Amino acid sequence: MGEIAFRKDFKQLEDGTEHYAITAMHAQMDQVGILGAVPWLLHLLICIPGLGGPYEAFKKYTMGQIEQRKAEWRQDSEKRPTDVVSWLLKAKDDGDASAPPGDDCLYDEGRLAIIAGSDTTGTTFANVLYYLAIHPEVHQRLQREVDGAQGVHDYNTPLPYLEGVINETLRLKPVVPSGQPRVTPPEGLAIDETWIPGNTIMVVPQYLLQRDERNFARPLEFLPERWLEEGKGLVLDDRAFFPFSIGPYACAGKQLAYLQIRMAIWQIAREFDISLAPQEDGKNFEQNKMPKTLLPWQCRLFIWSSPSERLRSPHHE
Repeated sequence: MGEIAFRKDFKQLEDGTEHYAITAMHAQMDQVGILGAVPWLLHLLICIPGLGGPYEAFKKYTMGQIEQRKAEWRQDSEKRPTDVVSWLLKAKDDGDASAPPGDDCLYDEGRLAIIAGSDTTGTTFANVLYYLAIHPEVHQRLQREVDGAQGVHDYNTPLPYLEGVINETLRLKPVVPSGQPRVTPPEGLAIDETWIPGNTIMVVPQYLLQRDERNFARPLEFLPERWLEEGKGLVLDDRAFFPFSIGPYACAGKQLAYLQIRMAIWQIAREFDISLAPQEDGKNFEQNKMPKTLLPWQCRLFIWSSPSERLRSPHHE
């Protein structure tokens, strides 16, 4: 996401260590998770010297990268956008209404691109692997579907069970479990038989809604077939499933996230078998670290490559 946001590679795979800005980003989510419900207090605390901590560290890093990108943009005679920041700078140069009104908004967009594009996708990816490890029957069925797909590099091949695995993971573990705040219109709003006054801040907790038995049969079970034709009756109200939010403020990176997760799980299911590591029960992984953005606890997995053996296995005949 560093490349997509401001053409900066964090080089974590190359170095084998977590970049300090990413460490700070993860740590700042603790602050956001605890104080997200009272944003005025969060903004007050981070303005007090010494209390900003990881929030300030991550903010300073992204600001520095954006300033560097702005300098590169001014020297670029061709002005060809290649990342989020350069597209926003082009919009500003062109007088486009979509341009950020000032540098503060540009900094916010840069931070948002990194947080929304990396933590959420990575967390969902980890959650999918966890569910495949504890549900071998799901893992095996997914492998059969992937093995039968035509074209090793054709990621457009219909894979309904893979889609079901991803959707069911997002249902049980939405990456923003607390939901996003919204404000009712000035005239107020009626929801069923409840009247909510105008200009009221509301939050719909996705975690609870997507595990409610009124919306999903057997709500606490991991059932990818819920999203297939054979699973009719398991989804009682599909309006309750919105892991990327809905409306004009829904996640702009939804399709990119789906593509990244689909490609990664497609390749892993094709090449590897997965299980929990010895003496690992996964209980820590089931704990939610924070209410704002769901980051998983550590869980040790055992992943090994045996595609040829798998294709000869009786359960894949």
